[in-house]
Amino acid sequence: MSFFDDISGRLFPVNKKVGIYEVLKQDQGFINKYQEWTSKSECIKLKEDILKSWEFKLKDLSPPLDIITYLSDYANGFTLYPGNDDHSNAMSYLMEYMKDMLISTSYRLVHSTRKIDEKKEGIEIVEKYYLKPPFPVKIPYDQMYGNIEIEVLKHDQQEKRLKFLVSVYSDRKYTKALPFRELLSYLFDN
Repeated sequence: MSFFDDISGRLFPVNKKVGIYEVLKQDQGFINKYQEWTSKSECIKLKEDILKSWEFKLKDLSPPLDIITYLSDYANGFTLYPGNDDHSNAMSYLMEYMKDMLISTSYRLVHSTRKIDEKKEGIEIVEKYYLKPPFPVKIPYDQMYGNIEIEVLKHDQQEKRLKFLVSVYSDRKYTKALPFRELLSYLFDN
């Protein structure tokens, strides 16, 4: 191996996979399709099915959607896997819908990111929103429902899952978090 090959191999490795990390900003085409989707029966049915699936999982019944629920003192949420054709292209719209609904309650968008990586199976895209309650003014700080993370995972542009996770503070500097079920009703029961 020549000196040049050695240096160029270190600077530009052949097997190195390059990832992209950027701010998630939806283009106008996406926004138009999203706004159209929110008025369709598909959106209403998906929201109803999420709420039903949550309740069914808590009662150990078979839910209408493929969903995993998280319940603890410090974090609550769910992961939704689109299984049928009715919901397979709606995860990104659902993430946008939840973000918009939370912002309307005075939550603030802290991070919005898109990470693109080349994997062995293809291209993996992770889109994520991270929201927090309004800036604290006085102690105890009002944490509302807690900090909220919404994430969509895609492989080769096909949506694979949506994760919705609410983390709460147990510190005495914060108010007790509002009930997670109340948040689900606000998001999906309208």
